[in-house]
Amino acid sequence: MHLLPWLTLLCFTFFNQVYSSPAQLTTRPLPLLLPDGHVNFSVANAGLGYGPIPEGFILHPDLQFPRPISESATLINIAHFIKQLGQHDIHGEIPPQNFMTAQYPEPIIGIRVPPSRRAIKRQYVISALVLAMMHMLGLNQPTFHASHYTLLWHDEEIGGLSFGVFAPSGGGARDTTSEQDVAMKDSAGAAPGKNPDIISQESGQVVETTTDLSNSPLSVTVTYLGPPLDKEDLLSTLIWTMGQASVPASEFRFANWVPEWLEGHTRFIASATPRARPPYMNYFWLLEALAATADYLVDQNRYGDVRTLISVDGAQIGQGLFRHR
Repeated sequence: MHLLPWLTLLCFTFFNQVYSSPAQLTTRPLPLLLPDGHVNFSVANAGLGYGPIPEGFILHPDLQFPRPISESATLINIAHFIKQLGQHDIHGEIPPQNFMTAQYPEPIIGIRVPPSRRAIKRQYVISALVLAMMHMLGLNQPTFHASHYTLLWHDEEIGGLSFGVFAPSGGGARDTTSEQDVAMKDSAGAAPGKNPDIISQESGQVVETTTDLSNSPLSVTVTYLGPPLDKEDLLSTLIWTMGQASVPASEFRFANWVPEWLEGHTRFIASATPRARPPYMNYFWLLEALAATADYLVDQNRYGDVRTLISVDGAQIGQGLFRHR
């Protein structure tokens, strides 16, 4: 029997697909609420509207499958998917698609829509990614697993989100960034590089990582300040912050920005460097820097207070700080 590889194709199936041997599927319902001991946030209560989650939106956990997926890879793929979506008009729509990064081809993030729809708003996908990451972190399990969620808008099913892997016989996978998104990004003058090269230097307690995106004017320097923070708390705050940074138009500039807080121990603060001429700090560059911070945390496997300095064309435009509050 080779059921397990076949099951891992769940993230590429539509909602109404009927499995040939449903009785043999080892699945279990996912709890709807995050444990109180982690972040005091309920997936069910997301419909109330808070932070990056619009009022009326609910993410419903459906099933978890036995195939484990990497926590680090899940974080990176979610972070870069949110970055990509948030750098465009979040009220625009995208077609059903699969997403992964070149660094982590698995888990593949699958976005699906019901037969009655052809596309889904980026805002809903971002909200689903934020809540799914928080939900998986809140399960307090030793490993993440392939799973499926249903997206609801005022109780109407509008899409599905799944995390899984290709079966060995399922053919190769590629980053399925839609051609429309690529065209929009290029026309907006955005940096095409998505998988930065990381060069690390460690000296005592402080670790600095400089991230240069290929063919991009952006340079991000992340410094580990310590002390250590709770890993799940920091990652929840990071993904939540990325979701909220995607709400304003990406070209909007700001002097100081503080996202609405989760109930946790980690906070984020962003500030712009005063400048008399371009380039200026905006949400587009902030999303790039936050994704680079996710890369840094995974690369270093160190979770604590971190400072991120953001430069464009050699000029510092701003910084961000994750710290224990």
